[in-house]
Amino acid sequence: MFILSQLEDNVRIAPQDLGKPAELAISAALEKAFLDRVVPNLGLVVTLHDILSIGDGCVYPSDGGAHYKVSFRVIVFRPFSGELLVGKVLKMTRDGVYVDLGFFQDILIAPGDMPEPSYWKEDDKAWLWRMEGQDLFFEQGMPLRVKVQSVDFNAVPTLSQQQEQADGGEAVVGSKSRPFVPMEVKGRADGDGLGMVHWYVADDEME
Repeated sequence: MFILSQLEDNVRIAPQDLGKPAELAISAALEKAFLDRVVPNLGLVVTLHDILSIGDGCVYPSDGGAHYKVSFRVIVFRPFSGELLVGKVLKMTRDGVYVDLGFFQDILIAPGDMPEPSYWKEDDKAWLWRMEGQDLFFEQGMPLRVKVQSVDFNAVPTLSQQQEQADGGEAVVGSKSRPFVPMEVKGRADGDGLGMVHWYVADDEME
């Protein structure tokens, strides 16, 4: 789920921070730039682990800040295919069930990856699994287990792509109705022990 990754970046230290110890100022700049952000094809940066090296500072004309080439390591969230995750149901739509891990919310269980047969119940705005004549609901805010199928990274849409979407009557990626998702995890809940945790707790208590 979490991996240690090494990165390099050119870090600018603002003039007002030049009086601070270099490593402290650079750590703050790196955290501001990377924490809670997705690095394409790597994952979501959770924390700065350490700084490996700091190059000589450079000052450029018309720029009062100092620039450093920095090598550092970060802890990254990137689950692997087949990994089991435990989260909570964030929300449900006809597109499926969205899962919240607390620090990451772009996990989707599509209808085809739910236990069979599963149905969307419009009155309750919820998905349910019909098992031996009994309706077992996915419940918002409750814990569930999901198995990772894939991790996909999305490129930032260009202005021309957004214009095409608008012209075609689609919701524009990056808008309030269709936020841009840089990394999305596709999961499944159609295996033994997967789905809502309380489904199986009930079974265990009966046994």
